Amino acid sequence: MLGKDLREAGMKWCCKGFQGNFQMAGSRGFGIFVSTKDGPEPRFILQHRALDESSPILNTTYPVSVVSGAYIQFCPWCGVRLKEFYRDTYRELDRSDLTVPI
Repeated sequence: MLGKDLREAGMKWCCKGFQGNFQMAGSRGFGIFVSTKDGPEPRFILQHRALDESSPILNTTYPVSVVSGAYIQFCPWCGVRLKEFYRDTYRELDRSDLTVPI
């Protein structure tokens, strides 16, 4: 279940900022999602993508980060502790396929 499906299913969001950025995850710009592929504890990831998935890779003479991300513990918009707020629903936010190997 993603985006619209979660709204219709009655997902309780901590705030509109988190909800909107979750819905943007995987596309150009900022997104937020959960990954559970590296262990039993959920990891909340704030990610930025410089390009849409269908965009050609830039040919430059210098390194460019196309995707970057950071693990976060608190919502950047409202400040709630994410593991506590989403403790019963984080599996519905799991988008482990969007993680980028470090």
